[in-house]
Amino acid sequence: MKLSNETVDVLKNFSDINQNILVKEGNKVRTMSTMKNILGEADILESFPKEFGIYDLNEFLGVLTLAKDPEIEFNNDSYLTIRGGHSKVQYFFSDPSILVTPPETFNAPETDVSFKVTKEAMANVRKASAVMQLPDLVFTGTSQGVTMAVTDLKNTTSNQFEESWDYDGDKAFQFNYKVEHLKMLPGNYIVDVSTKDLVSHWKNQSKQIDYYIALEQPSD
Repeated sequence: MKLSNETVDVLKNFSDINQNILVKEGNKVRTMSTMKNILGEADILESFPKEFGIYDLNEFLGVLTLAKDPEIEFNNDSYLTIRGGHSKVQYFFSDPSILVTPPETFNAPETDVSFKVTKEAMANVRKASAVMQLPDLVFTGTSQGVTMAVTDLKNTTSNQFEESWDYDGDKAFQFNYKVEHLKMLPGNYIVDVSTKDLVSHWKNQSKQIDYYIALEQPSD
């Protein structure tokens, strides 16, 4: 089998969440951060023929680049074979017991707040966070709209950058995140939040990829 560019992009993104991955048979890939506060799920174009574990996903993606137009073969229980041009690589699977993997089943909590975040708005706040060295992202929703601000919640005189847009919901809210935990692929997202469980569901509007991200505890 060959991996599409779209699938490689998903795997690169998942490697930012966790270097480990346990790929299951089929066309869905899942990952979970070592702190268990981020879970990612994606439907991909390919269908894997068997389950296998990768300890260092970044390394595996790098190995794929060693072969021209690489094709992956799953003819052995202990390793996969990558062929391309005159090159051949044997890459051994990792023992699943040493990997940090998502639970077999995940029951998403009921959500009570929903809003949208555009690709452009997220890119702007990421840039501002990096330029101004601001670690926190705060979403505030009122009848006036939604404001997304990067700031430092531990510093009362922190600099701040904001993006704002209309909000058609009827529930006011404030949700806090660490910017470093927002590892989604670029895109437009619908965000559904459970204020009871402090869990948010980020659903990409153009790709079959979802993220469940824990909120930070509300600031005093």
